[in-house]
Amino acid sequence: MIKVEKFTKKYGDFIAVDNISFEIKENEIVGFVGQNGAGKSTTIRCMMNMLFPTLGKITINGLDSVIDTKKIKEITSYMPSDTIFYENIKVDDLFKFCLKFSKKEYSEVEKLAKYFELDLNKRIHELSTGNKKKVSIVEALLKDNEVIILDEPTSGLDPLMQKKFFDLILKEKAKGVTIFLSSHNLREIEKYCDRVIIIKSGKIVETIDLKKKQQIKYIVSYVDKKDNKTIYEYDGKINDLIKDLSLLEIKDLEIRKKTIEEEFISYYESSDENE
Repeated sequence: MIKVEKFTKKYGDFIAVDNISFEIKENEIVGFVGQNGAGKSTTIRCMMNMLFPTLGKITINGLDSVIDTKKIKEITSYMPSDTIFYENIKVDDLFKFCLKFSKKEYSEVEKLAKYFELDLNKRIHELSTGNKKKVSIVEALLKDNEVIILDEPTSGLDPLMQKKFFDLILKEKAKGVTIFLSSHNLREIEKYCDRVIIIKSGKIVETIDLKKKQQIKYIVSYVDKKDNKTIYEYDGKINDLIKDLSLLEIKDLEIRKKTIEEEFISYYESSDENE
């Protein structure tokens, strides 16, 4: 559905994205993860022909991002990380304008506004950051499309709205829609995505299949009777771990599964780039 082939984007001598390749299959939710400046938004903007590849190419449903951009926009919903609206326009009027480019009825606006607790009668300048984000989400969902591309869709949303957003995205997936999204929220990526692509300094460093059964790793932390604290990672059988710990004199003990977030974090620590 989405294919990125040997894609490079340069700004003068600076290489923002360096010869990356990956593929998003139909009806997948794939997360795109990386620190600020890693190349996430640059890649997404090139998908939508807001920027042009320096080398390589990007196709969506077999359509070239540069040559076939008009056709791509007909089958794709896109939500940028930062959206600028006319400050004095009413939310309701903005959505009515969006419907001119959609086959959906006004009832869909009312349904989505109610779902996200969004006041249609307010003007954009009266909205909080979180409510402006909701406006962007509703705009993206006011089209029936084969592909949805989202750049930091939940930043600015409270935890309840983040969950409601992903509940809706899962319903879109159930309809057969392909979803590609970037996010800094690693927990939501782990919970809702089928796969995650990790990009660092413009290069793909790993792709992880989140639905494939992974070997469970544990973080073991305990305090002994002399108040010495020990923390280590364990990937063996849990019964063997309990047997070993039972031989120690322990005052306090915590055993928990290692999260995907902790797996990811090592890719972030060595970079201080700013996007």
